[in-house]
Amino acid sequence: MQNYYNFTVSASQISYNPYWYVKSNIILKCISGILVLASGFVLSHLSDFKIGFIISILISTVLIFNGIYKFMIKNKTTFIFDKADNALYKITLWGNKKITSLNNVIDIVSKSRVMSYHYVLTCKGNEKIKKIKLTASIKNENKSNPEVRFLEMEIIPQLESFLNLDNKTAIVFDAKYCSSI
Repeated sequence: MQNYYNFTVSASQISYNPYWYVKSNIILKCISGILVLASGFVLSHLSDFKIGFIISILISTVLIFNGIYKFMIKNKTTFIFDKADNALYKITLWGNKKITSLNNVIDIVSKSRVMSYHYVLTCKGNEKIKKIKLTASIKNENKSNPEVRFLEMEIIPQLESFLNLDNKTAIVFDAKYCSSI
């Protein structure tokens, strides 16, 4: 079996790369950034529209940096669920960040959109519910891909088992902020 999402499991820890499946398109974004810059340059010389060149510089900069960000940083993100520290960590090139305590985890749910869906970790905070996006958006047409099937058949069930979410209970209201009926 292939190791999709760089998924690893031990007795006290689960880790995976949530954006492993996402293709970066850095080349496409750089080419489109260069095309926008060139068209802004041509437009500014043909019609004395100097602000068009400045706008094209801004748009091409955003496109190129977005491609670099997704390729260098977002695709290298790792989530670590650690029972020893009772914490969920997000690891990026800029360092480790504790996101939440594992005791606060309520459920893992799938959130649907028109043509895609993603998985969300629901956690309770002091006064509100916190939702952490566990996966990138998955297009409905990609449900049969082996990477997506591995996510749904291996990673999500093992996370639910690891976090003891097998016995689903609905927590609707907290008695601290609501009165009884």
